Amino acid sequence: MIVHGGPQDRVQPGIHPFDVAELILARQHTDGEVLQDKPTEYLIPEKLVALVEQAKPSLGLLRLFHACYAYVDRNPLLPVGLVAMTGKPACRARCSDLSAITGSPGAKSNAWINDVVEDDQWRALFATLEIDPNGVELSFKFTPKVGTASHRGSDKIAFAMIDSEEIRTISSENEALFYIRAVMVDQADQPAFDIPGIYPDSTPWTENRKKAWLRVAARVSERTGQHYVIIPQHHALTRKIVRVRVKVVTGRSRWSPGYLFPRLPCPPVAVVKNGSYVSLRKADLRERAGWTRVEGP
Repeated sequence: MIVHGGPQDRVQPGIHPFDVAELILARQHTDGEVLQDKPTEYLIPEKLVALVEQAKPSLGLLRLFHACYAYVDRNPLLPVGLVAMTGKPACRARCSDLSAITGSPGAKSNAWINDVVEDDQWRALFATLEIDPNGVELSFKFTPKVGTASHRGSDKIAFAMIDSEEIRTISSENEALFYIRAVMVDQADQPAFDIPGIYPDSTPWTENRKKAWLRVAARVSERTGQHYVIIPQHHALTRKIVRVRVKVVTGRSRWSPGYLFPRLPCPPVAVVKNGSYVSLRKADLRERAGWTRVEGP
């Protein structure tokens, strides 16, 4: 167990981290197939979530990747690894079918798919991505890295159960990335994750970046009903912000006093609930030291 700081960053003794295997077992057929609650849901392992984050996709590329992944995931005879295997033919799908999965509800055509194909950014996630001359079908193959990251060989994997209807209506790539991380930890006792892409030298936690991510968190809070404590964490020597931790409060989370809110001194902390956010003063943090919810003790 790695301890990142004070007690607010440790797992409380007696309350174990959420075991993904329990949820997988609860949602399986006898043949091991994971059960989706809705026909629009599909499962993405955490390693693949991280790989997509590293690709820094545009919203269009992110939507198309999720459309293609969901299209394959919903076919029990078409494993993702096969669609990523070198030497195997590409998968073909109608552009209209992919648009129906994750395309924007306001889109009146499949032109957004063509825009993604014309931008070489897709090469981080696809080995092949081509539209036929008639603009009707898309041929795609995932990269071998996608195939490896999608592997579900262990029942201890962490995963996100994504609803494609949510991806359709999300308004930015950062909102999609935050939403996916948020739903991944939704069933945990002490749910938490890091905001992706925060690096002290290349993409530091500036005031503008902070406000942008807080607006994203507020929109996701409205979608999910979750509340968030946004906690920047600095390097002990350089004092630079090296990561931003998001602690999540849900209907089933089990935070205990001293574990949800950080102790002073610390960088400015913000809370997000019901579609809005507010930065906390030092006096606010002291008052909340023993709180187990965002709204109160």
